[in-house]
Amino acid sequence: MREDLQKYFQFSPFFVDSKSMSDLDWEKFQDKIDKIPPPLYNLLVDDKTSRFIEALIQKYIQINTRGPEIARIIRDVILADIYIGDMPAQISSKLGVDQNTALEIARAIVSQLFAPVIEDIKKLQLQKFGKLPGSSTPQSSPQRPLQHIPGEDLPETGGNIIDLRSKS
Repeated sequence: MREDLQKYFQFSPFFVDSKSMSDLDWEKFQDKIDKIPPPLYNLLVDDKTSRFIEALIQKYIQINTRGPEIARIIRDVILADIYIGDMPAQISSKLGVDQNTALEIARAIVSQLFAPVIEDIKKLQLQKFGKLPGSSTPQSSPQRPLQHIPGEDLPETGGNIIDLRSKS
């Protein structure tokens, strides 16, 4: 039981740096946490997240001692401190793995861990960075909120004309 709890704190994106943070850093961290949607907070503290990270490091033996680094990267993406599109480069740099392995790990994180909360992550990423992965041009300035364009959410009509005549 004690070993499980130790692994939880070691691999938890929420607690990974809690012992080394000053009170001021912890307050700043808490301020960021307070601004994220509940599903993202739950992902940070859920023991399933810690177990996911543990399974990931077991799968990729070469990163055996790097679980806390993965937890930090996950936390920083969720808090929009790291752009999600930069995650493979961060993984490669911090874990010391090649680009292909880093990309594979990033894809596993996004497809398995982030899947239920990806829309919340996208919103925060878009607010902070003004773009999403796969988008070469910014969709809005990080300083300005997105503006709704009238009609952009309407279904395609086959042009700008909608036939309202009765078909009977």
